[in-house]
Amino acid sequence: MVGAHGASRCVGVAPSAVRGVAPIRRRRATPAAAALYSPAHSFAGARVVASRHLRFALVATLAATSIGVASAQPRTPPREISQVTGDLYRARNGNWYTVFLVTPDGIILGDPINETFAPWLKAELDTRFPGKPVRYVIYSHSHFDHAAGGAAFAETATFVAHENMLRNMDGRYPQMPGDMIDRNDNGVIDREEIDIPTNTRPGVCGMGPGFFDGIDRNGDGVATPQELQLHIVKPAIVYNDRMRIELGGKAVELVHPGLNHSNDATVMVFPAERAAFATEFIADALVANNPRSLPSACGPFDGSPLAEWIKSYRTVEALDFDLMITGHGSMLVDKALIRETRELFQHLRDEVAAGMAAGRTLEQLKESVRLEPYKDWANYERLRAYNVEAAYRNLLIYR
Repeated sequence: MVGAHGASRCVGVAPSAVRGVAPIRRRRATPAAAALYSPAHSFAGARVVASRHLRFALVATLAATSIGVASAQPRTPPREISQVTGDLYRARNGNWYTVFLVTPDGIILGDPINETFAPWLKAELDTRFPGKPVRYVIYSHSHFDHAAGGAAFAETATFVAHENMLRNMDGRYPQMPGDMIDRNDNGVIDREEIDIPTNTRPGVCGMGPGFFDGIDRNGDGVATPQELQLHIVKPAIVYNDRMRIELGGKAVELVHPGLNHSNDATVMVFPAERAAFATEFIADALVANNPRSLPSACGPFDGSPLAEWIKSYRTVEALDFDLMITGHGSMLVDKALIRETRELFQHLRDEVAAGMAAGRTLEQLKESVRLEPYKDWANYERLRAYNVEAAYRNLLIYR
């Protein structure tokens, strides 16, 4: 179906069909200009059908997320665009990354990242790909340091996310990263709810200096969810399990992996490019140039059961792609990383669970659970004991 902006459709398919879109020929993605690390405005003609459950969120307002981490910095972070393969590109804002796919009828974009990066990216896209506006913005998840800035594309783009993003933007305290939880259950963000994790695990959990003052926009000493999310555009289309979007003869498949770093994650799979994009639970913000890294494990483990994290990795392992593009870290990674990370989580969970069953204390576990197979992974010395503690506290809640 062709409308004023060309051919576009969102097609829901059965879960089994998402893994391969016949008759697409299998071919390995070839990174062009990136390092490979190996061991709510719909337009005429759009058609949307859900796999299991898809609903339109009839929201026309800009709700928006807070200042992203990079935007709180005094200096502009390094920004660049690099080709991944074919018409698939990666855009960088410091150690935050997004992706976009160029088609004859426009662009499918991942996260806008934040309200200072997004206008820069729009200007770059307008210059490099004239006449091809962004038609879709697909959120990897709702956290403020990835989802802000969408207003730059709101004139031409439809915003898409997992349905849980609407819950995280309905005015209640949202699911938050970095152990920034509503400790006193008052429904707003207090300074100490940022300061406690920041001071307890500096450089790992919480946020940087000045973050709270940036989101307390009226200076009343608390930050409401609306203040936090000021620069996030609410999704106009949400899905439950899986969804396929087609534009200009190209496609992206959206998959909800389950609970992990967030409760509203989306993995973007580009079938023709043999590539996928995911953030945080694949590589968190501590990852720089080595994707094999112990997780930050804040929360503990962001309030999601370890069993659900492991299930998320299995879901991604089963998807049909070769190359993983991450939301953090300078490198592209081989699909084998997903299996290796899942095995790390299983090893950690099993060792800690066995120690707990044997009656060991937390301090004894921190000494005895050495994670030996992962001693060469990044952040091993820094985070091993904390990973053990986080697993212990997670298992106390989610036996």
